[in-house]
Amino acid sequence: MPLSVLTAVDLLRGISEADAQRVARLCAERRYPQGTAIFSRDDPADFLGIVKEGLVRLASLSDKGAETTLHILKQGEMFGELLLAEERRAFTATAATDVVVTVVSRRNFLELLSSIPALAGNFIRLLSRRLVKVEREFAAFGHTWSYHRLAMVLLDLAKEHGVKTPKGTKIPVRLTHEDLAKLIGTTRETVTTQMNKLSRKGLIRRDARFIVIDRPKLLKFIGAEESEIGEPTDA
Repeated sequence: MPLSVLTAVDLLRGISEADAQRVARLCAERRYPQGTAIFSRDDPADFLGIVKEGLVRLASLSDKGAETTLHILKQGEMFGELLLAEERRAFTATAATDVVVTVVSRRNFLELLSSIPALAGNFIRLLSRRLVKVEREFAAFGHTWSYHRLAMVLLDLAKEHGVKTPKGTKIPVRLTHEDLAKLIGTTRETVTTQMNKLSRKGLIRRDARFIVIDRPKLLKFIGAEESEIGEPTDA
């Protein structure tokens, strides 16, 4: 179940130019090669990250070692925002591609929140909006079949990363069946079975290493409305 995300644009909306420059001065950039852990579960929650370039995979690891992908974050999206509620990381963030991350330390972020009311208000609203959305999605996920969850994840990925082509909406992120299984909380074998069914129905296809979906047909297949998903951003 992909998390709804917070963006830097939303966080900084309505603040003055002087305050925006102050925020920028307190930030730094870090580069991570593909496959590198940006932070791991139980690491100190000591910074907030914003994806500047590339893709970041946010995942949850159970006590038994089972991994669930929570989201694939793109440029402008934030992660690690739970640093105000936790001393240690609850999740793992990994560079899905080579990435550049803008970071602000926990100490500096707390200082900014206490001294820029508009920033603090934006942050609270964003967290509240995310909590409502996550709770609704979690409730819906608990009452749907695996094919429905898979279709919803594909539609969500198309919204976040999709590029419209004459053959459908391409998701330009390399996703294995294991990756998709971690996104919907099921097994790789189940995803393979369901992907084959969707392919036979003409709802999805492969274009080299990428997945292309027929959004109108996939929406109709699961009985969803366009307004529930949203249009691709042509990232």
